[in-house]
Formats: sequence, structure tokens, C-alpha cells
Amino acid sequence: MTTDALSSQFGSRFSIRWIVNPRVDLLWFIGGALAAYALLFAHARFQVDMIAVWFAWVVVLDSPHFFATISRTYMDREEMMGRKRLLLSSLLWFAAGPAVIGLSWLLMQAGVASYRSAWTTFLLLFNIWAYWHVVRQHFGFLRLYERKGGETDPVDLRIDAMLLYGGLLLPFGAFALRHPEARPQFGLGPEPGREMMIVSFLEFAFAAVVATWVVRQVANWRRGGTLNVPKFLFFLAVIPLYAVICLWDATLSAPLLGFAAFVTIFHDLQYHAIVWFHNKNRYQAPGVDPERFGLAAKVSSSIAVYAVAAIGSAAFFRFLGCGLEIFPGCSPFVQTSSMTLFGTIRWSDLLGSIFIGFSMHHYWVDQFIWRPGKSEQLRRELKLT
Repeated sequence: MTTDALSSQFGSRFSIRWIVNPRVDLLWFIGGALAAYALLFAHARFQVDMIAVWFAWVVVLDSPHFFATISRTYMDREEMMGRKRLLLSSLLWFAAGPAVIGLSWLLMQAGVASYRSAWTTFLLLFNIWAYWHVVRQHFGFLRLYERKGGETDPVDLRIDAMLLYGGLLLPFGAFALRHPEARPQFGLGPEPGREMMIVSFLEFAFAAVVATWVVRQVANWRRGGTLNVPKFLFFLAVIPLYAVICLWDATLSAPLLGFAAFVTIFHDLQYHAIVWFHNKNRYQAPGVDPERFGLAAKVSSSIAVYAVAAIGSAAFFRFLGCGLEIFPGCSPFVQTSSMTLFGTIRWSDLLGSIFIGFSMHHYWVDQFIWRPGKSEQLRRELKLT
């Protein structure tokens, strides 16, 4: 049944306009939340080895989504020429981590006892940026559903944004103050103390944000407004998921690597689906000569080719990092964590700082290439026009 037929069947009070179609949206953009619930349940109920789960997730889904970005930028001849300054300058993110290691060395040479704090602060900011990146992608999908539903009321748009940001950031703050691995990064002791008052405030603020959004929707409905069904389902997938992950006590027994998998796997599934939708529309559209795009069209020629290229490249770099004892998940062939670079900084820190560049590079580039409001071409490739 077509979208127009569905809208006619349910009447003018319901707007049912998908980003791609019901199958893709419900399976990936909305239903992808079930994968996060599955990981969380596997940890809470069966106590699975979260390090092994993390490594498998990184190889099969997370690192391949970095490749997804590369497929539509560096591998795309036209995109590379049009965004040459951004794509070349963004490679400097690979030097950010080593530069911080260098700063720690300078601080040690200057006699600063806390010279390592530059590196630990960098890691903290990186991890916060990683979560913010996930939040921003969910916000992007929210805007797509609003645009598809024809929503333009500035008050409603602000309240939607408040729910998205508040619903993901407030529980995350409560989690960070309670998790035994996260607390030391904020200079807190092993056991929660007075900061539990802040946790209670964050939980109350989260409930208030949700209540505000619900009251607004009820008021709109009573005034004869339209319910944007896909957006409602999207919120129903996103907001409870991150509340459960961040506020459920069972999550506190998982390592932070496990938490990273919990909060990111939904993001990964969404990203692969939207990139494949974009690439198919850009490189495989009727009448389009794929040769003009170069390698991007070849790796996007079929889902099998795309998957092999993405997972293959991810496996190479992740097993290399694992072998150099940068990541857990396999037996290293070089014990870099026992090789001193200077002071308490190890070679594994330096090598890890380089590998972190892959993530930071992705976060940086991604915020510029997904702006349909500023690109007519992107709106066409996402079928927004």
C-alpha cells in the first residue's frame, strides 16, 4: 500500500510519510533500536563476554560505518573535487591524539607532576564527542521526519528538539555520574555520594522534558492537529532506549566498551541504511553514468560488494590494532602496553591516539556532508524534493 493510500485510509489527522519506505524505515531507522535492546539483554540476563561482543560489533558494524562515509566522499570523484578543502584538512584529526601525547611530554619535561592529565582529558572529551555524535545523528533523523511530515511550527520544532536532546543527554549525565569506570574520569571516588542529588535532578529533568512533549502533542491533537506517525514511532524507539541503557542499574556492571556498543549499534544500523539509500540514488539512478563518480560507484554496485569492502577494511584495521595491544578482543603480537614511551605513557597510548583519529575524522566530516537544508543535490538524493 502506498503512502498516499495509507494517509487517505487513516484520514487527514495522521501523516504517514517515510524517509525511504515503511520496510526500510521500520526495520532500520526505527526498528534498529531492537539490536541495542538485544545486546543489553544479553549482558543483563546471560552475562555474555562484553569485550568479545564489543570487538565483533566494532568489526562488523561500527568501523564499517566509517567506510560508509568514505564511500560517499573520498571515493566519489565529484564529491572529492567539490569538498577538497574539507576532506583534506580533516585528515589533521589523525594528528590530534599524537599532538596531545606530545603536550604530555612537554609538561613532563617542565616538571609538571600531572603531565598525564592532558592525555586523560583528551580521552574524556573524545568519549563525550562520540556520544554527542550519536545524539546529532538521531537529531538529523528527527529533522528528516519533520520535513517529510511537512512540520513547520517553530514551537513544535523546538519542543521536539528539546525532547531529543534532553531525552538523550540527561540520562547520559546520570549514567556518567554512576558508572564505576566513568566516575574516576570526572575526578569522583569509586562510590556515589552527594552527586546522587545531581543524578536525581537529571532524572527529574528527563521526566519533565518527556511530560512537556506529551502535553504539547495532546494539545495539538485536541486543536485538530495532525499526528506525524513515523516521527512518533521514531521517538518511541529512541527516547525509551537511551533511558533504559543509561538509567538501568544492570548497565553499570558492563564495561564502558559494552556501553559504547549499547548506545551506538542503533546509530550504526541507521547510518548504513541511509548511506546505502543515498548511494543507490546517486550512483544507480536511471540515466546516470556511474563512471563519473569513480570508485564510489563500484563499491556501491551491490549490497554484497559494499558489505565486503566495508567489513574487510574494518577487520584489517581492527585486527591490526588488536595485535598491537591497542584494543582488546584478540591475542596481541606486540606487547605495546608494556613498552614505555616516556613516564607512564606507553607506546599503546601513542598508537591508540592515531587510531582514535579514524573516529574523530568521521565525526568531523559527517557534520558537514549531511546538510540537506543547504544542498539541493542532497535533497534529491534523499528524495526530499
